[in-house]
Amino acid sequence: MEHHFDVDLAKEYGILEAVMLNHFWFWISKNEANDQYYHDGKYWTYNSIKAFEQMFPYATKKQIRVALSHLIDLGILITGNYNTS
Repeated sequence: MEHHFDVDLAKEYGILEAVMLNHFWFWISKNEANDQYYHDGKYWTYNSIKAFEQMFPYATKKQIRVALSHLIDLGILITGNYNTS
């Protein structure tokens, strides 16, 4: 698997954050193109920390949590719960 990131985003927010933003951009764009996972006026994607550990094996669980929290605190990512169960 290849991971990519924008250098400007990496300089501003961190390398892991930039890699994760690329990941989110890909899946949200795909969901928008397929018109799925649309809630509250936005297209969404989802994953668990465990899944992120598998996708980003070079990052620890703590690093992933910190990167996600950082992006959420900055308002770059937003969270929602649309699980019907």
